[in-house]
Amino acid sequence: MEHRALVVGAGNAGTAHADALKSLGIEVVGPLSGTATVADLAPLRDPAVDVVHVTTANDLHPPLVREALRAGKHVVCEKPLAGDLHGAEQMAEWARLSDRHTTVFQNYRFLPLVAELAWRVAAGELGPVHLARGAYLQDWLLLGSDDNWRLDTSRGGLSRTAADIGVHWLDLVETITGRHVEAVIAQVGYLHGRKTEDHAGLLIRFSGGLQGTCTLSQASAGRRNEIELSLDGSAGSATWLSERRDELWVGARDRSPQIVTRSRLHSPSARQLAQRQAGPEEGRRNLLAAFYGSLDGTPPPVPLPTFDDGLRHVRFAEAVIVSSRRRAWVEIEEMKATSVEVRS
Repeated sequence: MEHRALVVGAGNAGTAHADALKSLGIEVVGPLSGTATVADLAPLRDPAVDVVHVTTANDLHPPLVREALRAGKHVVCEKPLAGDLHGAEQMAEWARLSDRHTTVFQNYRFLPLVAELAWRVAAGELGPVHLARGAYLQDWLLLGSDDNWRLDTSRGGLSRTAADIGVHWLDLVETITGRHVEAVIAQVGYLHGRKTEDHAGLLIRFSGGLQGTCTLSQASAGRRNEIELSLDGSAGSATWLSERRDELWVGARDRSPQIVTRSRLHSPSARQLAQRQAGPEEGRRNLLAAFYGSLDGTPPPVPLPTFDDGLRHVRFAEAVIVSSRRRAWVEIEEMKATSVEVRS
């Protein structure tokens, strides 16, 4: 079936979505300005469009997603799902009540070596996993002169670093281990008088007793966009680095470590994902190919991220801020717009 996509959001994310869609042979309208589209919703109601991509600043996600679903469109929404808890809760509810396909843009889970690691964990190669550790480091907001809409809490939300990059690391752990986040205790840091956090140190508790430790930063000089994820189990450990995305380090007590590459994949899902061209946009293309395939009844090689996943991740990001203020553990289930005041 042929599809026609509308991309709303004229920034870097919108351009990247449009380019990836074109590479997959999908007809694209836009990218259009998010502000202009909110003011004039006609493009969302175009009968020739069946999928809307929302790639705007976070504050525009709820109104655009609401109107797209009302118009009967399938929706792809950038992460975080929304800039606040109320918006995220509404969006997850709208998705549940609609008969449309929706996904939040967690593209790293669609990389071949990430899928391979998930398969090996599920197969028991590491034994029961007891510790997830790692980091996500960037440097694009290191200087006081660096600017972006995410620095504005009215557009981006209460959290920046946890909401923008921390949720990517969290999604990798949850996807690979099958364990959802339950609680977090956090220390965060603010530079240049900003109102959103520039770095954070996290201890995280996942379901099933899995513990996690993670360092996040958007102010680490020379670190362009680096993710590290390590998992430790009773029978082995594994490490995946985004800088070496086509390799997976696997270690054990009784043998030398091995490096798994794209040519040595055991997972059928990983092999399927590896059929597309490698490169920095591979995860993006793979997620979109899986989403559009699902519209035609083709099962995705790995589970598509849901709006419920996105809601949980918004709760996590705001729990990070609440925890840093309380200097205490915060349960993720406690984070609901109707029960917790976080904007003191």
